[in-house]
Amino acid sequence: MPRRLTNSLIISAFMLYACASAPRPDATSSRTFKLGLIPGAQEFVDFVMEGHGILEQFGLKADKVKSLSPANLHLMLAERKVDIGFGGFTTMATARSEGKDIIVIGGVFSPVNMVFVAKNSSIQSLRDLKGKKLGAFGGPGSTTFAFLAVIARNWYGIDLFKEVNIVSAPGPALLDLSAEYKAHQGGRAPAHVTVATNEEFAKTHGDIVRDYMKAYKATLEYIRAHPEVWDEYAQSIKMDNPEERALLREKMGPNLVEKWDADQISPQNDYLKLVHDIIGESVLKVVPQDLIRNEYNP
Repeated sequence: MPRRLTNSLIISAFMLYACASAPRPDATSSRTFKLGLIPGAQEFVDFVMEGHGILEQFGLKADKVKSLSPANLHLMLAERKVDIGFGGFTTMATARSEGKDIIVIGGVFSPVNMVFVAKNSSIQSLRDLKGKKLGAFGGPGSTTFAFLAVIARNWYGIDLFKEVNIVSAPGPALLDLSAEYKAHQGGRAPAHVTVATNEEFAKTHGDIVRDYMKAYKATLEYIRAHPEVWDEYAQSIKMDNPEERALLREKMGPNLVEKWDADQISPQNDYLKLVHDIIGESVLKVVPQDLIRNEYNP
């Protein structure tokens, strides 16, 4: 056989082998997992991730399970009905302390929540809430309320569980929770919405967990590089007022948790100690020492 023809056959065979061996990021090769979501601020990152095909770039496909109730989603996480989900940090700690194999592998948002009162209200600080009604959309068992209760007790000397009438519904800006926490405590504010999974799934599908966190990091980088995604998201939730859109970006943008490092994990642990010491066993009996993990960081 002529040498030129032999060489051509060898090259062709090599190219066929290479094509057959190379991974193909198509739907048939995507690894599927169940992702738990609730509507609201935490859905923003997922909106960008899906809308711009970032998850697919890492060979993943999310089978989304949406719940209108944070409590339902937290239960699904604890009972392994979803593989990865966005969960309230305090509630994840409570589940871990009660024997569930929940682990927290990343932060989503520090609180973007605010406490509002009427413009002409006599209530000017948390101290003035004594004996008043306070609307809490998630109720006294929610992570957001726990965050507020820590601030109120630690720095304003008021026990929201005993001295305030809690109404589990949206209430009538007294303070910005993240700004308030950072002003008193210094450093970063803890994430109150976190990325959680269970130990069993993390052990058997560590590649999915790691690649999801890579996709999550890539999404945050995309958000910073493409500010137009805020308008895209605002349009998806039918927010048409330009001032409202600007406020959305102003309040949510700085509270995105971009690093899950020692400087972020430290305030997470400090916050749990405050919850335990201030609110007590009704919310967190013990502070779990093995809740927060960083081995899945990109």
